[in-house]
Amino acid sequence: MAELEAVRDVRRIFGTTIELGPTLTSQIQELIGDRKAREAAVDQASSVNVEELEAELKAAGFRRDLKPFQLKNLARIMALPHAADFSVPGAGKTTVALANFALNRARGRVSRMLVVAPIAAFDAWKDDSKECLDPAPAIVVHGGKDTVIPKGTDILLTNYNRLSTDYDRIREFVGSVPTQLVLDEAHRIKRGARGVHGQASLDLAYAARRRDILTGTPAPQGAYDLIALLSFLYPAQDRQILPPSVYDERAGREDAVLTATSEAIGRYFVRTAKSGLDLPDTEHLIVRRPMGQIQQAIYDALLGRYRGSFSLETRGRHEMDRLGRITMYLLEAASNPMLLVAGSDKEDDPTFEHPPLPVRSDEPLMELLSSYNRYETPWKYAEVQRIVSEAAQRGEKVLVWSSFVRNLKALQKLLAPYNPSVIHGGIPAIEEDVGDDVICRKNELARFKFGSSSVLLANPAACGEGVSLHHWCHHAIYLDRSFNAGQFLQSQDRIHRLGLEPGTITKFTSLVSEGTIDESVNDRLRDKVTALSRLMNDPGLVKVALPEPDENADDSKPLFDDDVSAVMSHLLGPK
Repeated sequence: MAELEAVRDVRRIFGTTIELGPTLTSQIQELIGDRKAREAAVDQASSVNVEELEAELKAAGFRRDLKPFQLKNLARIMALPHAADFSVPGAGKTTVALANFALNRARGRVSRMLVVAPIAAFDAWKDDSKECLDPAPAIVVHGGKDTVIPKGTDILLTNYNRLSTDYDRIREFVGSVPTQLVLDEAHRIKRGARGVHGQASLDLAYAARRRDILTGTPAPQGAYDLIALLSFLYPAQDRQILPPSVYDERAGREDAVLTATSEAIGRYFVRTAKSGLDLPDTEHLIVRRPMGQIQQAIYDALLGRYRGSFSLETRGRHEMDRLGRITMYLLEAASNPMLLVAGSDKEDDPTFEHPPLPVRSDEPLMELLSSYNRYETPWKYAEVQRIVSEAAQRGEKVLVWSSFVRNLKALQKLLAPYNPSVIHGGIPAIEEDVGDDVICRKNELARFKFGSSSVLLANPAACGEGVSLHHWCHHAIYLDRSFNAGQFLQSQDRIHRLGLEPGTITKFTSLVSEGTIDESVNDRLRDKVTALSRLMNDPGLVKVALPEPDENADDSKPLFDDDVSAVMSHLLGPK
């Protein structure tokens, strides 16, 4: 399918007739129909009668009353052959997707639905499906190759890993009966064919009768991230929709590219911004502190070791892998230098995997590391302890984020008096009901929400999606942050979402060690969130998700085209 243009060129240049098989011919005809329907939909203004839509929903067995903005989104989604809902978390994307399914099933376009989502979102899909649809649908959770999928399944839930490992069976499920395919948290396929998740999802797109994507952070790194999403919605049509400049990944946050891309995609998605939810205000605080003398000496030694070993032109695969490890070391040294001697934890997110810092026993750096615990405590740990203690005295709960599982384990001991709950890659996401004494994510969340736990220690990779904490917690602390803007935005949405009581102030505190890579990360996240707000035509996103520029910020610092340049610039030092 990706080489149809080549087939056309062979016909034109060589006058050769190429006969396509019946299956491929049928799929091509369906794609042509998709293109015509897409072009007709974007050329016509939507004139859906909301009252008639509500009546049709009730006739289709949809029981939940939609809010006005949800009805408006649904009307636009139904006008498109395939659509994206880029509304912020908490805006009811799952509910709107189920309404979409109910209408398409009632109209005879689809018979069942496959939802690909993070495991953390399964409960929301199961609960909402039962509450929204009448009769209650037959829901099956796909647990892998051994899962039995009954013929009468209405909704099949799977995650991105299971889709790729059991692709053939899932494709048969989708292709054998007209099926609606929904990708929840669809930003996970942003790597497209270069990633396992993206490849399986893009391949599966051809078999689905209807395709929809849901994510509040569709382009966390820039306009380039949208290619995979548009390719899923409209296979082989992305270049007809997106401007050519999008395909230069390094230009993905340039003003001209953002403007052109926003105009090009605006007709293919709906978005309810946080400003449209009438949420209470947020309060952002950047706490910048100097490190202790030994921690500073360790950080300086790291910089001295690697400074000058890279250039801004370096882009080789080996050098990029090495730079990735060095980035991990710098982030660790800026939070807790003792992480350096251990390397990544086996329960870390795979993207954070790295070996211990190689240090000879006779190096001065080894002497600094061996003496650190005896003389200093990381200032970030002390600050977290102070905030949690003061909050507990007021009867308030605090959420603490760190990308490093070893930080979470260390804080678990330090904050033991506050009965911390912990969620990271090593805490199993058990889907069935289990006893309260079993350590799993569901029970850890229950302890934080309803028990004596005053603090939740969490990893954005494990807890950044599909979890709602806004009724119990209104303060999140970032011990460290990575360059992943999608995780940063998603993590904020755990406690700032629809349903907050009026007047509730949601507070975010980011801890930044002065003069370290923390500063570079802060700058890059600002660039990315600003770019996403431009793409989504959502200027309020910057105000909601980022603090105002700090008066001590260095405005003369140049803006780099990617994260690699930011890290290299930090290593090279000021000119």
